[in-house]
Amino acid sequence: MIAAVVGLLAAAVPAVAHPRGIPDRFMLQPDDLGGAVPGPVEAGLAWPLLPQPCADRPIPRPVVSRAQAADYNTRFRVYQNVARFRGDGAQRYLTELKSQLAECGVGGGDDGFDPIAEDHLGPDTVLFQGNYDQGDRWVAYVAAAVGRHVVVIMVSDSYLGAGDPTVANGLAQAAMARLR
Repeated sequence: MIAAVVGLLAAAVPAVAHPRGIPDRFMLQPDDLGGAVPGPVEAGLAWPLLPQPCADRPIPRPVVSRAQAADYNTRFRVYQNVARFRGDGAQRYLTELKSQLAECGVGGGDDGFDPIAEDHLGPDTVLFQGNYDQGDRWVAYVAAAVGRHVVVIMVSDSYLGAGDPTVANGLAQAAMARLR
């Protein structure tokens, strides 16, 4: 009998040790998205939702993350990723992201990432863009650390190929409020 109880407890430990997922309440909702209903991110998305601008430098990795996408009005496609880190990993990710943007930014004339503003929505936030087509087009990003979580908002523009930083900032503020 004791062996059976010990066996059951040992079998239960890995289930408890697995990280829980990111709850729905941490994700942007239709009210945040002008009525748009978020869904899965399309396969083959070219842009990372947890960016690492310097490919040869490691960044802190999350325990778990969740992503979604939505059409925001008729022009923009919005992506959200929420990642949970251990300890101070969220702040360490943001610090490393800022450092990598400064070191590996492409200056707007090539494909890659470019910093725009740091701590613009409060501490541990950064606004940047992802350039493509030799820098002629871009997506807008905002990344923020809130407690043990990092939220990344990416906005692409289906008409001009110029993601709107104002839309990204507004949605990032809504996403940060959901994490508080």
